[in-house]
Amino acid sequence: MTYKKIFIIVFVIVAAFYVFKVRGYNPFAEEVKSGNVLPLLDGKSMTLDEGVREGGAFIFIMGTWCGYCAQEVEHLKSLNDFFQSNKINILIGMEGKSKKDIRKWVSKHDFPSNWKPFYWQDTHEREFNINVDGVPYLLVKNKRGWSTYSESGALGTKRLSKLAKDMLKSN
Repeated sequence: MTYKKIFIIVFVIVAAFYVFKVRGYNPFAEEVKSGNVLPLLDGKSMTLDEGVREGGAFIFIMGTWCGYCAQEVEHLKSLNDFFQSNKINILIGMEGKSKKDIRKWVSKHDFPSNWKPFYWQDTHEREFNINVDGVPYLLVKNKRGWSTYSESGALGTKRLSKLAKDMLKSN
């Protein structure tokens, strides 16, 4: 193989990683609007600042293919009364094959009505200044909008409860 062919192959691979961000094409990327707008599943939209209300927010990124994400939803549901009473918003950015696939997954897992599921888009990583290494991913913001915690991986009920209490102390 000549150096020219090797260069072309390497260039194509690097370009593919850059364009598709390793994770693949995101069909919702064209819906991104300026100002950190989150396209909610109900057709409305909200800014990230609106999502961080009086008590702060737990912002999750989840995928319809992710078994750990389904488990994390169950842990979150067990703490929902605590989150509501402390005015902590739950925002869940969803990735999936299609809008229909995402809506079906959210319905199957019976998200409480106070949660704000939205379509996660790769360009949100730049807008929110976060780097999602894997799903489930959690970013905790206190009521001032300061990030107090972030991590990829399922956390479980006890850890989520501790993080919420720690975040409330930072308010």
